[in-house]
Amino acid sequence: MFWNIFKKKTPKQTSSNDKSNFSLVHDKKTTAKNINIPVSFLKRLMPVAQLLTEQEIQQLHITATSFAPGAIVFNRGTEVDSLIYIVKGDIFMEADNGSGLEISANTFKALYPLSAGKLHYFTAIAESDVTVIYISKAMLHPKQGIIMPLDNELKVSESLKDNPFFNRFYQHFMQGELKTPNFPDIAFKLRKAIQQDYGIADIVKIVNMDPVISAKLIQVVNSPIYRPLSPISNCFDAINRLGLTTTRNLVTAFSMNNLIKSENPLTKKQIQYNWLQSIKVSSISYTLARLTRKVDPDEALLAGLLHNIGVLPILTFADSLPQGSYQAADIDLCINEIQGQIGSIILEKWEFPANLRQIPLQSTNWFTSTTEDINLNDIVLLAKYHNFLGSSGNTKLPLLITLPAFQKLGNQPLTPEMSLQILDDAKQQIAETMNFFSR
Repeated sequence: MFWNIFKKKTPKQTSSNDKSNFSLVHDKKTTAKNINIPVSFLKRLMPVAQLLTEQEIQQLHITATSFAPGAIVFNRGTEVDSLIYIVKGDIFMEADNGSGLEISANTFKALYPLSAGKLHYFTAIAESDVTVIYISKAMLHPKQGIIMPLDNELKVSESLKDNPFFNRFYQHFMQGELKTPNFPDIAFKLRKAIQQDYGIADIVKIVNMDPVISAKLIQVVNSPIYRPLSPISNCFDAINRLGLTTTRNLVTAFSMNNLIKSENPLTKKQIQYNWLQSIKVSSISYTLARLTRKVDPDEALLAGLLHNIGVLPILTFADSLPQGSYQAADIDLCINEIQGQIGSIILEKWEFPANLRQIPLQSTNWFTSTTEDINLNDIVLLAKYHNFLGSSGNTKLPLLITLPAFQKLGNQPLTPEMSLQILDDAKQQIAETMNFFSR
């Protein structure tokens, strides 16, 4: 179990070998001092690298504080006004029950802040001579909300501008030639019918236009998720049981897996991979929403499925190019950096409500936080995290307890100790949900 790394431990009094490639000014009295840190190092820190340009990073005001072994770096329950990163030594992060974990400088975990929510979740204790740096959250605040594409421009990093695939993609984008998928016809008709207060008989006629979707609705309503008193065998009773909002969300979700087809083996493989990730995140989002009881599960299911919708136009464009004219790594880099912005454009074109249009943008940053209470995007972020956690190559994840989305859970059922256990117990339900979206 992931959370078995949390164990009782007494902070040790040891020294650390500092392998930093820059010098720090030590302050034995633990008062903050201004220091200069190479931009190359700051560009590795998350979410700094995601939120700021290189010029903005160069202008950051950085302070540092050194702590002797056994000193308190910060106490749990106190307010977080800065992002704190360990750059020398070892810190023990202690929970209120005495358990905790160690974070060492010069490791991947050190590239993420020790705390990023409203309050510190742990007490941080220096295990050796420790130096931490502080970056004010206010410096990042303007970029922590929604980064909407403005005037047909995309926010990209300098490195992506040297990507040959992106340059071709961006040229088509700026010329208005980029193909975005059309909103599924049956989902469009159903949404309009609901907006115009059509009767349920008319709604049933629209759904029955697609026998596959009609059958899937009946499959869903008879599943353990909805548990009808007696089996339902027709679309009319299924929609009555589900309600119009849930029916609309499910029909939209079911009709999305045919938005793009390809005969190119490379593109086809990427399409299948991204669709599978959509299904997994969608399924876990549904489960987490039911557990936390703060977000509508059916809306969470749809949000999870939409979170990487921006991948589709990128893959469509890749499919239009001659085979061998691009590298898979170039496409992956392009997807990682701009799929959120493209996804938001698609959902705006499809006239989705604002809370869903934000999902592709906000779910690309582990440290996004736009509300004090847990919201739809928080659920999707936690679902993405657990999806990555359960897959191979998950070593580049931040600590779950540092995510603002996790810290909003408070006394909700998903605690660190219970997190993966609950999801493990819910495997059957997740598998059932995933089965609904099989081709």
